[in-house]
Amino acid sequence: MSKYLAENRHATWLELFFDLVFVASIGVITHHLAHVHDGHLDAAHALLFPLEFVPVWWIWATHTLFANRYDADGKPHRLASLAIMMLMVTMSGFLGAGLADASGLFVWFYVAIRIVLAGMFLTARGPDGGARCAQTMGRVVALGAAIAASALLFESPLRQIVFLGSIAFEMVAAVVISLGASALPVHRSHLVERVGLLSIILLGESVISLVAGLRGIAWGPLSLAAAVTGFLMLCAIWWIYFDSFEFLERAKRDRHGFVLLYSHVLLLLGLGVLASTIGHAVRADTGMADFRTLLISGMALFYLGKQIGYFHVFPPWRVNILVNSAICIAITVASTFLPRAEYALMGATLGMLIYSLSNFRWTLPKDVSRHLESS
Repeated sequence: MSKYLAENRHATWLELFFDLVFVASIGVITHHLAHVHDGHLDAAHALLFPLEFVPVWWIWATHTLFANRYDADGKPHRLASLAIMMLMVTMSGFLGAGLADASGLFVWFYVAIRIVLAGMFLTARGPDGGARCAQTMGRVVALGAAIAASALLFESPLRQIVFLGSIAFEMVAAVVISLGASALPVHRSHLVERVGLLSIILLGESVISLVAGLRGIAWGPLSLAAAVTGFLMLCAIWWIYFDSFEFLERAKRDRHGFVLLYSHVLLLLGLGVLASTIGHAVRADTGMADFRTLLISGMALFYLGKQIGYFHVFPPWRVNILVNSAICIAITVASTFLPRAEYALMGATLGMLIYSLSNFRWTLPKDVSRHLESS
């Protein structure tokens, strides 16, 4: 029986295993932002971070879209998922060349994974005629794989444009298919749980980055302050992210789940950037100009990725969301003009604590009951 119809549905053990494999790959990708020469980030590696992150996230997102509506947790689904994981582990060996001119293997492994996903959709069965939408999505994924493979016919930067264009095509097509009259609505609680699980595992990557940054450093008041501040930031991120998460499970407006799913690529990118930022602050190995870029982009991506979903589904919160985010990003920007990275990290953490306080004091108390499903 399809998990879609199960009462009190939760992520399966296979989905949790699936997440761990993908976060391991994301950890390799995040390491691109650790490359520093004479206090400056390596520009080529920094560019590879989003170029590799987005395709890996889209593999995870497509599998999640399939599992949300069509997972029966049977042998075919398990074997296909394990095959994707094996391909993903192997593809991780090419991360670092990724979409650069030197490697076509990254693209071929990505295409192979897309073909497996297309097969999963094409053979799916779902309640209330959902198989027709699944087959349409399977053809879209197969066409997207063909477009991605065609990127190898071009040189940079057209190769990267065509490859990422295949992802954009699939993302738009998935929304259009889901708007059809026969499309199944998203299983909201399952999607919220899946997104939350990936986010908290990726937050764990930030803890790993913090711990790694503490090894071999010359301990002093500033390095100790940076370590404590980095951990406080991670605690604040966890608190503000999950404390209002239950509202998303009951939100009426995001029937197909794409606003929540797609906005989270920004949040996950932000968490990856912040993981490296905290490590650089602890090691004090980056010039302020590059550290400023990392800190501002990481915090802005996190705030945007977290708030877009709430902004969409809860109109009474919108003014507070805009004001709160603007104030906290402004505090982050101002803090990066302090003379040291450790001070800048403290300022950004202060902004996040103010964000949390404002959220609990003025945003969450506003009544959004009419925008929620009855519990």
